[in-house]
Amino acid sequence: MKITKLEYQKNNPNRVNVYVDGKFAVGISADDVIRLKIYKDQEISQDGLSTVISQSNFGKAFSAALNYLSFRPRSEWEVRLHLKRKKYEDIDAVVEKLKDIGQINDQAFAQWWKEQRSSFRPKGQKAINVELARKGVKVKIKIENEAELATKLLLKKTFTSKEQAFRYLFSRGFGYDTIEAVIENAKFKV
Repeated sequence: MKITKLEYQKNNPNRVNVYVDGKFAVGISADDVIRLKIYKDQEISQDGLSTVISQSNFGKAFSAALNYLSFRPRSEWEVRLHLKRKKYEDIDAVVEKLKDIGQINDQAFAQWWKEQRSSFRPKGQKAINVELARKGVKVKIKIENEAELATKLLLKKTFTSKEQAFRYLFSRGFGYDTIEAVIENAKFKV
């Protein structure tokens, strides 16, 4: 078998179509063409072609994972689930490479999630830990200023009773002790 043509893809100039014996064989990233030392008129064995195809599959899965991560940080479990739904192979290898280059880090993801929740949609420590568990993160987050966060939430709303304020904070994932202390010390409209 012989590589008869290498041609950049029209829609993605970072990928190259490889033709073997005049027929399209595989699309592969331009970086992999250089790394695997693929060139026109090169003799290639079936095993060599299988290696090129394997690298192509890995490259597609890796690119899909990077694209998925480009919108916001994700947990390892979220990335694995996304790649599995898209029916990619080599998921373990892709995830390991993403960990090696620092794109997946469940500890950093948990910290980012906590900060996002505190800033944009405040919730208590229990609720955040439940959300993280749903995303496959086993890290438990501690919120240092949970009482301050609960107080800010109370001041944004008007409640008809302390029970209503309690239910509101409890539904937002704040612990019983925190709620009791905040309601006792709060100067809010009832």
